[in-house]
Amino acid sequence: MRTSRKFWRWRRNPLKRGTDRAEAWAVLISGLLLVVGAPLAGVATGMSVAASGPRLPADWYSVSAVLTQKAPAPAPADEVSRSDQVRATVEWRTADGSRRRGLAWVMPNTPAGRHTIVWLDGTDRIRDSPHRGLQMRALAFGTLAATGTAALATAGFVLVHVRLARRRESQWDREWREVGPKWRPHRT
Repeated sequence: MRTSRKFWRWRRNPLKRGTDRAEAWAVLISGLLLVVGAPLAGVATGMSVAASGPRLPADWYSVSAVLTQKAPAPAPADEVSRSDQVRATVEWRTADGSRRRGLAWVMPNTPAGRHTIVWLDGTDRIRDSPHRGLQMRALAFGTLAATGTAALATAGFVLVHVRLARRRESQWDREWREVGPKWRPHRT
């Protein structure tokens, strides 16, 4: 019958030392930090950054607008534009039912008739989305927090493993100094 190697760190064994138990706990804790702690740290940080963003003015609101014509191709790098969007003409209905037109940021080459969300102020003028920069910042800080937590968990495990290996070696040296002379053949 073959023995399983899956949970060898947790099996009972009369030869298992305290350093082996400590290393088993270090593996478990660092694994939990990597699998559960890092994602939680990233999500919590991202949500915190998003929640701490600037508040919208009270008269701003979002509406669904329709592109009236196909959006242009991406602008050359030397022109003033956003890196991933172009301006295109959109049409929307105001609260009183009248139609309005204006320029909004959309993805390049978006076909006419496609719906997009635009932000309007109290005078029904198009404003830049207040969430655009905030979402990217929240994603960046969340990623950094998750990566940092994973790095700390890994570095902590490596530090514990190295210290336990040194302790194990010193214990083996000490025990060998006691037992070694008994095993040597006596010379007469």
